[in-house]
Amino acid sequence: MSMTKSAALGLLFSIATATSALASTEAWTVDPNHAAAQFTARHFGIVPVAGSIPVKSVLVKLKSDSHIPIEVSAELDPSNVDTHNGSRDNDLRSGHYFNVASFPNMTFQSTKIAGTDPKHFTIVGDLTMHGQTHSITLNAGVVGVGKTPRGRSVIAYAANGSLDRRRWGLGFGPIIVANGIDISLNVEADGP
Repeated sequence: MSMTKSAALGLLFSIATATSALASTEAWTVDPNHAAAQFTARHFGIVPVAGSIPVKSVLVKLKSDSHIPIEVSAELDPSNVDTHNGSRDNDLRSGHYFNVASFPNMTFQSTKIAGTDPKHFTIVGDLTMHGQTHSITLNAGVVGVGKTPRGRSVIAYAANGSLDRRRWGLGFGPIIVANGIDISLNVEADGP
C-alpha cells in the first residue's frame, strides 16, 4: 500500500473515531416526580374525562450531540390510575378494564424514532398493558433544555397520540366509554 493511501486511511479512521467519540450514547433518567402520563376518554362519547397513570420509571438514550432520543423505555403503574373519582378509579382497576390484579404494570419500549427536528419527531413503540403488546405512534418534541440551579443538565419532552383501547382487550362498556383514547406525556430527563 502506498504511503498516500495509508495516510488517507489513517485520516479517515481518525475522523470516524473522533466523530464516534463526539456522539457517544448517553442514558438520561426521568424522576417520576417530574413526569406525567395522562389520558382523556369521552364519557358516553360526549364529555371528555381526564385521568393520569403514575410513571414509575423512564429511560431516555440519546447521542451526546442531539436532543432527539435514539431509544425510550418506560414503566407505568395502572394500579394507581386517578380520574378524581374513587368509584370510577376502582372500576378502571377491575377486570372490566386494566385488571391490575393480573396486570399490575404497563410498559412502553420504542422500536423506531424518526425525524431530525427536535421540536417535531415521532416515536413508534410497543405498548404493553392488560397482557397484550401493540404498536403505537407518538408525536414528540423537545419543549425545553437547560440546567438546574445545581448545574444538572435537563431536557423536557412532550409527546401525544391516540389509541383504540379494544386492541388491548379493554372493550368493556363501549357505550359508557369511547373506544378512542387520547394520551399525552410530559417528562423531564436528567443528564448522566
